[in-house]
Amino acid sequence: MRLMTCLFALLLAMPSLAAAQTRLANVGPVFIDFGEVRMGARVTVPVTVRNLTTSTISFAGGGFNTNTGFLAGGGTCSGSLAPGGTCEFRYTFRPRSATGLEVSGSTALTLSAPGSPSQSVPLNFVGIGVESMVDITPRSVDFGDTLVGETVTVPVTVTNPTSEAVLFSGGGINPGAGFTGNGGTCGGSLVAGGTCQFNYSFTPNATGGVTGSTSLGVTTGSPPFSQNVPLSFSGNGVNTVGVVSVRPVGIDFGPVRLGSRLTVPFVFTNLSAVQINYSGGGFSEQGSDGGAFGGQIGGGSGCTSSTAAVGATCSIIYRFLARELRTYNGSTSMGFSRPGASQNVAYAFTGRGVGTVGQVAARELDFGDVQIGTSQTTRVSVTNTTGLDLVGFVGGNLVSPFSATNNCPSALAPGATCEFTFGFNASSSSIGFRETQTSISFTNADGVQPVYNIRLSAFGDDRVFADGFE
Repeated sequence: MRLMTCLFALLLAMPSLAAAQTRLANVGPVFIDFGEVRMGARVTVPVTVRNLTTSTISFAGGGFNTNTGFLAGGGTCSGSLAPGGTCEFRYTFRPRSATGLEVSGSTALTLSAPGSPSQSVPLNFVGIGVESMVDITPRSVDFGDTLVGETVTVPVTVTNPTSEAVLFSGGGINPGAGFTGNGGTCGGSLVAGGTCQFNYSFTPNATGGVTGSTSLGVTTGSPPFSQNVPLSFSGNGVNTVGVVSVRPVGIDFGPVRLGSRLTVPFVFTNLSAVQINYSGGGFSEQGSDGGAFGGQIGGGSGCTSSTAAVGATCSIIYRFLARELRTYNGSTSMGFSRPGASQNVAYAFTGRGVGTVGQVAARELDFGDVQIGTSQTTRVSVTNTTGLDLVGFVGGNLVSPFSATNNCPSALAPGATCEFTFGFNASSSSIGFRETQTSISFTNADGVQPVYNIRLSAFGDDRVFADGFE
């Protein structure tokens, strides 16, 4: 309905057929719905111009003066286009916030040719910003029982999936409760595609449970835009030494994109004067919330799959994989023992599935008015935003007057992009408004298979226009 509304508004704005003239060019798509795009990511869709005249046409306008995340730049169109030629302007959506609310932008491209009044073509765009600008996990940490005066540390990992460096601010924490934030590998910035860690520590100064919180500011772009990510901590000071010291005992992985895996090491240190045995740490179907959580031995000097030497620090690597857009909760426990003593430690996990498997844009396209006897095309990109290959591309099939092809390989590597090319062929049998819908689907090794619906529309145009589009 949105496409039809935009199209009919354009038709109503045209004057009567006094002083009729020929359309200078096909321009489309004239409406683009980018769909959901991760905050800070860039998704680009081309707008194609086809010169329908025997003269060179020139361009003006088509830019943006907004702060909504829509950008114009690049492409193959210079200041003019030869008779019969085709070129493209490229329009990008880079969300500046992650509210989940739709934002919109508009501009107009003005076409001119010798001896003809100029024609203005409105271009309209919508999109939604979602998710966090960077991956930060864990978002909350439960340090569990910690000996008064002992310092235990848990790293918070930051991964930058954007196309440029991000800057950090904040992240400090009031040490009054025993929590501190210092050390790690992050520094004040992180390059595009990079990963680093902030270290957060707990040193209880009294027995009993305490909590603390802070937020990490992440900034990128020019002009800059920022996002604050809250972090929370808890721990319990004790005065009795157990068989082992364990940290953490509970975490929130935070929001994780569907089809992506995030991992956090759980570390234990043998505090006994003898070798200890350990067991457990695996998940039942219920404890893993349907397989969302899993773990494996992470190793460590003096560690085997079931024993830890005196003073050895061993790790278990726990991961979170979301297959649905919901909150997950999991639990497991480990048992530690030595002659005359034992200790059981319960672990708690939570995380939330967000976003999509891959990035597909755009989701809705209006080719605009296409002169009978000509055609118009545009491309929809598929980018692998997960850590595993995308395979099994299907869909995109259309019947005349719409068409579709794609260059997607049998396996699309992480970070790679392929394209579906959609077209509208205007003929005498396709005069007037036409619309259709198709789907694109693929999967990854974890069996997550999304379905993306793509809506297309166009107007097969055999009309002669009056001077001066408004």
